[in-house]
Amino acid sequence: MLMWIRLLKRLYQTGPHTTTEVLRPEVFLQRRRPDDVVIDVRTPEEFAQGHLKGAINLDVQAPDFLQKVAALSPEKTYYLYCRSGNRSGYAVQLLRQQGLKAYNIGGLQELVQAGAEIERRTPSLTTS
Repeated sequence: MLMWIRLLKRLYQTGPHTTTEVLRPEVFLQRRRPDDVVIDVRTPEEFAQGHLKGAINLDVQAPDFLQKVAALSPEKTYYLYCRSGNRSGYAVQLLRQQGLKAYNIGGLQELVQAGAEIERRTPSLTTS
């Protein structure tokens, strides 16, 4: 519960005036390399309904989100998305505060419209 409170405080401290820019879906699709990590920050229920192929699910609203972020490799590049780009914008800020190279790639629908593939199976949460 305490981690959840800390996460909410961090999200509200950053405020809407500091949200990250959204990397256009076309740019993401051209830039993405095989060793990059795509993270869906929506809830597990949303993730199960369909997510980008190869994405892992780290729910930004989960109490252990910051613990999971702390376990991510600083050697990788992370691309985050959600339904609309808002939650992923906040999550990108949190990853960047931990020194990680992270980009907000916006909302799932725009990514699909740009040609990103969707899948419904749950891949492993291993990020190393």
